[in-house]
Amino acid sequence: MQTEINLPDIVGSGYGSFWRDKHRYRVLKGGRASKKSRTAGLWYIYNVMKYPLANALVVRNTFNTHKDSTFAVLKWAAERLKVHHLWQFKESPLEAVYKPTGQKILFRGFDDPLKLTSITVSVGFLCWVWLEEAYEIEDEEEFRTLDESIRGDVPEGYWKQLTLTYNPWVDTHWTKIRFFDNTDPEAFTLTTTYKCNEWLDDADRKLIEDLKVNNPDRYKVVGLGEYGVPGGVAFEEFSKDIHVCRPFAIPAHWRRWRSCDNGYTDPFAWYWFAVDEQGTVFIYREYTREYKDDKITYSEQAKKVVELSTYFDPDTEQQEPEPIGVTIVGHDAFNSHPLSESGKTIIDFYAEGGVTGCRRAVTDRKLRKATWHEYLKPFDDALNPGKQTAKVKIFSNCKKLIETLPQQLEDERNPEKVAETNYDHWYDGAGYGIIAHHMKQSKPPKPQLPPEQQKLKDHIESLDKSKKRKVRRYAV
Repeated sequence: MQTEINLPDIVGSGYGSFWRDKHRYRVLKGGRASKKSRTAGLWYIYNVMKYPLANALVVRNTFNTHKDSTFAVLKWAAERLKVHHLWQFKESPLEAVYKPTGQKILFRGFDDPLKLTSITVSVGFLCWVWLEEAYEIEDEEEFRTLDESIRGDVPEGYWKQLTLTYNPWVDTHWTKIRFFDNTDPEAFTLTTTYKCNEWLDDADRKLIEDLKVNNPDRYKVVGLGEYGVPGGVAFEEFSKDIHVCRPFAIPAHWRRWRSCDNGYTDPFAWYWFAVDEQGTVFIYREYTREYKDDKITYSEQAKKVVELSTYFDPDTEQQEPEPIGVTIVGHDAFNSHPLSESGKTIIDFYAEGGVTGCRRAVTDRKLRKATWHEYLKPFDDALNPGKQTAKVKIFSNCKKLIETLPQQLEDERNPEKVAETNYDHWYDGAGYGIIAHHMKQSKPPKPQLPPEQQKLKDHIESLDKSKKRKVRRYAV
């Protein structure tokens, strides 16, 4: 049984050139509600069915975000094209199978590079890649790796193509430099807006168009699909000239502490703090994992934190453990870990790696943003006339914090909070530590040695005690 559809009625207007293009790269950026993802979903369902030897790969920065985004969009597209009965949408493994031929649409993430670059199909050829939310891919080198993995000949009438769809953001992103600032003969580019979405109602349109008056900068990004920051920047006062400094040796008598935004699958962000005699807080060390990096267990993180928490003592001419006063961690670290049948918590795993004495972070989002404002606010530097300083200084080696802090946005519903995004882990992790500056801290605990060194030290101390007992016995 055949079902006839009118493709222009199904897809709508504004995407004719995109639909027909066969360049190596199809780059589609657009504003909110411009139907770019849904149009891409329709294209892949339609063309996999049209070309019986073609398979497709859908990629996002993080694999576990597919199910509620691209996977759901492709299911919707099959329904809209009235061919859902011809497809099997499997959740384990996550894939869409065209039942008459066995062709597949596969799903991968940049957080598992091995699976991303070693893809084979049992029927036909891997022809097309859809890179959704391409703006989340921060490093162009990652895109090149993906590009290079789509190789090999395809039959006559078929073509290799990578399609990028995304909402643009800051104008320093590699997608702008590569595809829009420079002309690439192998690339087709298109910017779409809500104006080409004929299925929006008047209320939807008014919500976007009101931004023209209320927030022109946001309208430029959300409404017109141009590069820029889509909304109120949370920390306009941040300046590298004021808030970033070169690393230096922290004086031994300065009070020190640590903080962490916990993570295993998600990024984690550890930061070290010290405060000088004038009350200036220095964020002097960063230890983090990004989405693209290998996963690191909590106990392994803790071992690395202990290893990093040292300083050079000129008296002993050796690396000595730092006198860390307190370690602040996210509140979920105190809950039983879902993968542990023993009821262990994340802080139990931290303790196994040598990080003990953890305290629960203050996680109020309003307070965190307000505290950052207090510490970032510039004022005249009494020691350097004509220059400004602030209550917080960030060592230049804390690269991820320096990169992401100016990208934080105000929450649309409540500007007193920072919007929750994929880029807030470093802001949160360091924010917990800044709040802890005023937290009552006990006397710094005895510095913790790495587990192997601690065992050796305990063994030597036990031998010393044994010798002392023998000396007393003989003395009697």
